Amino acid sequence: MEEINALIGPSLGKSPTKQPKAKRKPGVVISFDANKGYGFIKGHGRSIFFHINECDEMDTVNIPVGERVSYEVGKDSSGKRCAVNVKSEAKR
Repeated sequence: MEEINALIGPSLGKSPTKQPKAKRKPGVVISFDANKGYGFIKGHGRSIFFHINECDEMDTVNIPVGERVSYEVGKDSSGKRCAVNVKSEAKR
């Protein structure tokens, strides 16, 4: 590999940019439909959609309304804003 790098020469002086770490946001579950597998979280400002597949380490059978959570803002397959990597703050 070093031989290949020697043939290529120096880079253009740009090092790979580090992706900024996603900021976790606090929120409260305001609705959850276990049959459909989704609900909404109220954070700062408007509510945000979340899917059960994005709930990490939570009892996904029963996510109670009023549960304090933290989440990251992401996009769903349609490009719409949604909560991802949702975690309960009750265990912390």
